Amino acid sequence: MKRLTSLIILLALFTVAFSWTAFFQKVEHLKEKGQEKLESVTPKNLDPTHHKGVDEFWTGVFDSFKLSKPTELINCFGTVSGPIFFRKIRKISDLLMHSKGQDNLKLHTDYTQFAILAQALEHAHKCMAQTKDFERLTDSLDVSKDLEVLKKMSYLYFEAKFAQIADEFRGVIHEIDGKEYNKAGKKYAEMLKKAVKDFSSQGEELIAYQAFSNGVTGTLSLPLPSQNLNCYSSKDAKPIMDFYRGLAHAVAEGKFNKADESAASYWEKEGKTLLEKIPKKVMTCESSSNESKQLSDKLGVDVHSKDFRDKMWNYMKNHNIMFYSYLKTMNAAFGKNDNLHAGSAYAHLLEAVSKSS
Repeated sequence: MKRLTSLIILLALFTVAFSWTAFFQKVEHLKEKGQEKLESVTPKNLDPTHHKGVDEFWTGVFDSFKLSKPTELINCFGTVSGPIFFRKIRKISDLLMHSKGQDNLKLHTDYTQFAILAQALEHAHKCMAQTKDFERLTDSLDVSKDLEVLKKMSYLYFEAKFAQIADEFRGVIHEIDGKEYNKAGKKYAEMLKKAVKDFSSQGEELIAYQAFSNGVTGTLSLPLPSQNLNCYSSKDAKPIMDFYRGLAHAVAEGKFNKADESAASYWEKEGKTLLEKIPKKVMTCESSSNESKQLSDKLGVDVHSKDFRDKMWNYMKNHNIMFYSYLKTMNAAFGKNDNLHAGSAYAHLLEAVSKSS
C-alpha cells in the first residue's frame, strides 16, 4: 500500500485544471461514424469564382511570407475541390466556435461533416505536398515537409488552442464571405506564423499537456486555463506527459483484474523517477492555483487531501476493472495522438473516484 499511496498523491497533485469541451476527435473515427454523403456538405450550386478564389487565397498566404506567387499549387484544385476547400475552412471555424461555446449537438454534426470534407480533399492535399510551392512555404515556415507530421502538429495545436484560434478564424471567414480571398489568405498566414512561434516558444510537450488538460476540464465543465500553464516550461511538461502515457500503457497492457498491481509496478520502475524530475516549485505553483481549487470544488473533495488519496486507493482496489477501463481508454487515445480525449478519460476516472465510497 505504501508504494500505491505515493502514486496516488502524485496522481492527485497533477490533476489540475486547464480548459474546455472535447474538440476534434480523430478524423478516422468520424469517417466511420459519419452517415452524411459528400453531397450534403458540398454547395449545391458550385460558385465558379471559388476556383479563382483558391488561387487568390494562396497568393495572399505567399505574399505574407514575401514569396513569389504560387504556380503549381493551384493546379491541385478543380471546379469541385475549390468550393470544398472553402467549405472545409468554414467547417473548421464552426468546430472552433462551437467547441468554445460547448455546443455539443452542433459539434457532432460539425465533426462528421469536417471528416467528409477532409476525405474529399485528401487527393488535393497530397498533390499540394508534392509541389515546389509547398516546399517553398514549408522552408519559409521552417517546418517539416512531411504531410502526416504537419497534420499531427495541426491536430495537436487545435486541441490545445481552440479557444484562441476560434477568434482568429472569424477574421478569415469574414474575408471569405466578402470574396476578399487574398486578404483571407494573408490573415490565415498570420495564424500559421503564430502557430509556429507557439511551438517554438512553448514546445510540443507543453502544448500536448494543455490539450490533455483541456480534456480534463472540458469534461468537468471547468473554465479556460489561466494560472496553471504559467507554472510550466516545456522541460517540466515532458516528464508529466511521459508519466501519464507510461501509466496508461502499463495498466492497459496488464491484466484487467490486476490494474492496481500494474499501476504500482509502473510507479516503482518508472513513474516515481519521472515525477522526481519536476521541480518542487512547479508542484507548489500548480497545487496552489485557482484551477486546483476549482477542480477540488467540482469534485467535492480536495484533490490534495488524505481523503482523496484514500478514495483513490479504495477505488483502485475495489473497482479494478473500471480503473483498467479508464486507463485503457487513455492509452488508446494517446496512441492516436489524441491528448484531449486522453484527458477526458482521465477526468471520468477522477469523477468516479470522487463519487466512490
